[in-house]
Amino acid sequence: MASKGSKKKDLASRTSAGQSGASVKAAPTSSQVGASNEKGRFPIWPEWNDADINAEKWDAGKAGKGQSAQFFDDPEGKIKLPASLKVHSWKRPQEFLAKQVPVIVQNETSFDLISANEHIFCSELMRWIVSEIYAVWRIYNEKSLTSEIPTLFWKPWEHIYALCKATSEHMPLYNKYGKYVLKLYWMGCWRKIIVDDAMPFSEEENLLLPATACQNELWPMLLSKALIKVANTSIHETGKRELEEFTVLHTLTGWIPEVIPLQPEYLDKVWDFLKEIVPEFKLPEEKTPELDIAQSDTKPEETKDPKLTNEVLPENKQPESPGRVESPDNIGKESPVPTHPEMVVYAGCIPLHLFEEDIFSLKQMADSSEKMRQYGLSHIHSHPVLITRTRSCPLVAPPQPPPVPCWKLIRPKKKTVVTSEPQEPELKKPEEHIEIASLFLNYKLNVIRIPTDIHFPKSTITKGFHSVSCLASITESDENGSDSNLDMNQNEKHSNAICSQETSPFCQKNAAIPSKELPENSRFDAKKVSETAHTDMENLRGDKVKETESEKTSVSRETWISFEDFCVCFQNLYVFHKPHTYAYNYQKTDFKFTDDQVIYYLLVDSLMPIEILVSFSALVHCDDTGGTKEECSSISNGVLTAERFCWKSVVPGEVVLKMHTAATKATMLNLPVGRHILLFTVSSPVGHHIHLCTMVPCVFGEEDAVMPALKNESCRFIELATAILKAVGNVINNFSSKDELSKALEELELAICPPGIHGTGMAQEHYKVFNKAFWYLFKYVVDKKTPYRYRLAFRSFTLDFEDIKISGDDPVFSECSGENLSSWQNQTPTSEELAAAVKIQAFWKGSYVRTVLKSRKPGTKENTTVEETLKKLWTVIELNFEQSAVMLLREMFKGNCKSIEKFPCYEDEWCKMSFADYAVTYGDHPANVWFVIFREIFMVPEDMVIVTKVYTTIPSCRLHVVDNDTLEEMPHVFFKVAPHVYPQNKKGYTFMAAAHTGDLPVAAGKWKLRLISSHHPLPVLSREAVKNAYSTRLYKGHYIPNKENVLFRYSVKVKAPHTVTVQVQTFKSDVLIKLQILDNEEEIKSVTGKGHAVIPVFNFLNNESPLSSHSRKTQAIQSSTNKDSEPVQLRKTTRNSFSKDSKTSSKLGLVPEDPPMLRDDSFPLESFENNVKSPQQPHRYMIQGLVLYDSSLPTEAQSLFVLELREEEKDEREGQDVANIPKASKKQKAGEKTEKSQRSDESQAFQERLRFINKCAVRDSEEPIAGIETADLTPSSGGRGKKAPQAATESRSQMQKKKWELIDLNPYMRKTKSESVLRNESIIQEQQIRKEEKINHFRELRKMALEQRQKEENDRALLKQNILEMYENLQASLDETRGRVHSIREAYRSNLLEAERRKQEELAAQEEALKAEKKKKNKPGKGEGKKK
Repeated sequence: MASKGSKKKDLASRTSAGQSGASVKAAPTSSQVGASNEKGRFPIWPEWNDADINAEKWDAGKAGKGQSAQFFDDPEGKIKLPASLKVHSWKRPQEFLAKQVPVIVQNETSFDLISANEHIFCSELMRWIVSEIYAVWRIYNEKSLTSEIPTLFWKPWEHIYALCKATSEHMPLYNKYGKYVLKLYWMGCWRKIIVDDAMPFSEEENLLLPATACQNELWPMLLSKALIKVANTSIHETGKRELEEFTVLHTLTGWIPEVIPLQPEYLDKVWDFLKEIVPEFKLPEEKTPELDIAQSDTKPEETKDPKLTNEVLPENKQPESPGRVESPDNIGKESPVPTHPEMVVYAGCIPLHLFEEDIFSLKQMADSSEKMRQYGLSHIHSHPVLITRTRSCPLVAPPQPPPVPCWKLIRPKKKTVVTSEPQEPELKKPEEHIEIASLFLNYKLNVIRIPTDIHFPKSTITKGFHSVSCLASITESDENGSDSNLDMNQNEKHSNAICSQETSPFCQKNAAIPSKELPENSRFDAKKVSETAHTDMENLRGDKVKETESEKTSVSRETWISFEDFCVCFQNLYVFHKPHTYAYNYQKTDFKFTDDQVIYYLLVDSLMPIEILVSFSALVHCDDTGGTKEECSSISNGVLTAERFCWKSVVPGEVVLKMHTAATKATMLNLPVGRHILLFTVSSPVGHHIHLCTMVPCVFGEEDAVMPALKNESCRFIELATAILKAVGNVINNFSSKDELSKALEELELAICPPGIHGTGMAQEHYKVFNKAFWYLFKYVVDKKTPYRYRLAFRSFTLDFEDIKISGDDPVFSECSGENLSSWQNQTPTSEELAAAVKIQAFWKGSYVRTVLKSRKPGTKENTTVEETLKKLWTVIELNFEQSAVMLLREMFKGNCKSIEKFPCYEDEWCKMSFADYAVTYGDHPANVWFVIFREIFMVPEDMVIVTKVYTTIPSCRLHVVDNDTLEEMPHVFFKVAPHVYPQNKKGYTFMAAAHTGDLPVAAGKWKLRLISSHHPLPVLSREAVKNAYSTRLYKGHYIPNKENVLFRYSVKVKAPHTVTVQVQTFKSDVLIKLQILDNEEEIKSVTGKGHAVIPVFNFLNNESPLSSHSRKTQAIQSSTNKDSEPVQLRKTTRNSFSKDSKTSSKLGLVPEDPPMLRDDSFPLESFENNVKSPQQPHRYMIQGLVLYDSSLPTEAQSLFVLELREEEKDEREGQDVANIPKASKKQKAGEKTEKSQRSDESQAFQERLRFINKCAVRDSEEPIAGIETADLTPSSGGRGKKAPQAATESRSQMQKKKWELIDLNPYMRKTKSESVLRNESIIQEQQIRKEEKINHFRELRKMALEQRQKEENDRALLKQNILEMYENLQASLDETRGRVHSIREAYRSNLLEAERRKQEELAAQEEALKAEKKKKNKPGKGEGKKK
């Protein structure tokens, strides 16, 4: 079983064509990780392994000795459901499916999670689980289900394993024992989660987990149990929200969730972002009448852009399948190189709960709720909605305008509006719409029509109609119309409004009618009004039936919503990034049970703007082992901080990212072009996981993994170096062409000069730097003494005539090479000879310059020769082109020209560095011991910035760096050597590291020093190998206060030059001490400290070396030259006495080196003999410690103890001396002993008097004690020792006389009477009476205040009651008035309809009469017929 230590798993994967660059450590097995937290509610579930599933035992396990359990019980206990779902009992499938056979999956093509789960949709967690399961189903299988042969790429039940093997197309079977294994994504990888089949039921016997319409299907319940398990790891027990940052889609697919808040100032960027990643709806290019008719029944056409389509790939191109392909081992295998990341987006609203007292969000929530109800959504049933498409055009193409005759286009008339008001141009809003898909569209929502049109239909009374009623006519509108809540918006938005697929046919019919036609069709007669009302009632019934039927369907519904309303309805966008679509993936996982922070480093270098998706998962829950709710509530979220970092600076960098989460959160980190180092600091109580996705290569990990990559040049540096060298090659290739040479030289100048430098005075200095760097490249490529032709070629290329040196290959020089020039070397030239030499040199220089200028002219002989030389040189450079380019630009950077800072790649120099490690080992050390770990001398070849870093497990280890030339120590920041510019010196720098063990012993281990600099060369060790063998000598003693405040004083006798480290430590940690090294009483080196002081390195010289003791500087410099080490002999002075074995209050440690070091002869000592005029004196070294500011004043008991201890030490030494003295002198010694006993009696009496005086008088803070102790410390000889206590007592008594005087206390006495009176019983009684009167008076005041407060409270309650009664009366009167108005309106309406009916009847009767009369007139008579 693995302990509760840190378990790390590093994964850095790179997806490439045909191969994988992933570097994955071996994953821990289930037995190793699964038991890391057995007693906790949230164990660290093991990583997924197919072999473990194939070997899994599916029985219930053993319940006792020789007995097997009937059912399997989850060892983690029952899952915790949200507070909105009250669990009454737990049942097995055999109990609640008694008449049916339980199965895991019954219908493999579809499922319905809506109709049977209405009782659990009061829980926000359940709504999100159901919605996101449908979202994943739609994303993967939407296109395949509409094909002739449907192929399912994702099945939710494939996350479940029971009685089956881990294969690609496995089918879980029902297990009668109730044990099931689920595969879910958590903390960076797929995990094995075990659940049982015990299901929660409410008191009404309702299942509290999602279920399908098939009652005997178990997969939704089992999958939901595992999802709730994972969700409980990110929800605090004291939290009131059911869902915080947990996302089901991330757990089912492993896609990384990024939350983008919809803020008003960034809505334009959000719209552009959605258009890039979401498919876009576009109108078809060609339309036919048949297509126009079928437009309302078909889904609009999508774009064919592969970057924006959301289609599901075929099975062989479906790498994001969570169950089969999205494993770390398969990343990058058989997959093309990703060119564009793929994402899925859905939106979510966070309604304001009652317990959240955020009054500033009330208006926002009110607007959001109103808009959501217009589109069939509700805050009560908040859930995620999937964003499927965007639209920037109308749903229906606008009608084509009628053709205009050509003659009208000759001089078209301008449309003028006759008005006196100023006309403002109408700004047409762009078409911005989003299609959303939701399961809960119009779910249990009473459609409330919010009218937005101010144009009401006119009265049906036509002109010329005389109403019978005397009531005034009014304009009315139907408030009970059953049109969809989207009808009014459609008329306003010119057929571009939101039209749900579930709206009535009446809505779809009106949607195609342009708004300009509405005024013409707004006149209705009475018959049409009644027909419309009847149609509205039928449509209302039809809508309700459709709602009921839609709730039973298993397909989510879509609707269009304007982007403006979308941003009002929803608060967050959830963007899920598919990791496999990124070219590079880097992961770090760490499970620990300590509060220590974990640090990672990120190095990224790119020539393009950098986008890095940073995903952070934190496990923050504590173990459920008796912790209270208050303790659990105090647990903070995991924190990830990313800041710019550089080892060369101690100042914290700019924070570029900070994330707080208790689950999984991601964000996009944008960095500019160039090289960047980021420091990731992770703080999480239990564990964390970091996942970086990017399209550019990075280095992510520990310090040892990142720092080697910093030795390479940055991408911008290489790009600039390559461009410069290519321009050089272009000049060389066109060196003999008149036309192309000038163009090539101009291109070279543009490549060499930074932006803004070309044509300025700084450019000339910049060209000189380039010429020096180019000459360095010449010499490196030739790799020998440069012949004359290469020098001529260089001069011809650069036209640089400075510092012309004539070598042996120069033809002018070779002519006189045979002559004997030795006679001229020691001869002083005359003025005529000097003039002749100057004239010869001038002639030669003129000839040489003319030769160089001829070589730049194409067509000359010199030009041909130079061209051949340059092309030979270019052929060698091309063999190692990149290295030569980097070398050229690096030499330019070493020129320290200010113009170099103008290059963009100069910013990357701060992130370039080289380093070298020096490691030693140290042995075991007991407690409270100081020891030296490392001491070496490093030579610095040039001025450079050096950063020191120490790697050790000893917390109290400290590094010191000393300049051997000046003996000055480098500054420290927070007990670490600060980055510093180390100038080049003669003696180098000594690096010394020491440590203190503290109260516990230290085991043997390794210690490593890392030296970091900007570039090579680094500091060089003064000898071949590092040495770590040192000898330590320890001296102990006690401190007794004295006038000089001397803590100790040692004399050092040196036999040979020696290198020593001196350390002193006091028993009390608050004592300010100063450690000194004196030579002939002159201070050579000193250091101060509090309870501890160290002189890192000092070189003691023997007396054979010449030295003047009067020059401190001479001693400091000369001491650094002698490095031979021999043992040091110390002798103590007569000022204080010390003991090596007794209990001590101060310790002195000297650490010399056993083997001698090499003597440095580069600074000879003989050079000082000529400069020193005073006579030479021998070395007399002293090591002395001083107590500063009287910071260590012992108590009386400590002083007495030290005195007694000193007497005992003297007795022991004298006893040893007596044992070695002959018998003849023993009598003399006995007399001395008697004298000594008398002195001891006197000292005891003196101590008793001191004790009495300290009790009665105030002790003086400085001089009295110091005088006494110093007198005691003074060496005693003859009568001088007897007089010392008496003198000390007299001085002490004289100084205390003033302090024994009585103090006048009158100013501090409180007087109530002019004269003092004896306080008797009558006075006491009188005072008691006055006191009681004051108390009674206060009680009366308090009673009155309480009565007044109660009266005010009653008045407020009465006022509140009166106001409520007034509002009730107002409401009653309003209802009464409304009823009267309605009755009048109904009477008027009935009279109007009755009059209309009578009018219609009269008109009908008149028409019938007219028809009958007309028939009679047209009917021929009988007589007339006979005549014919």
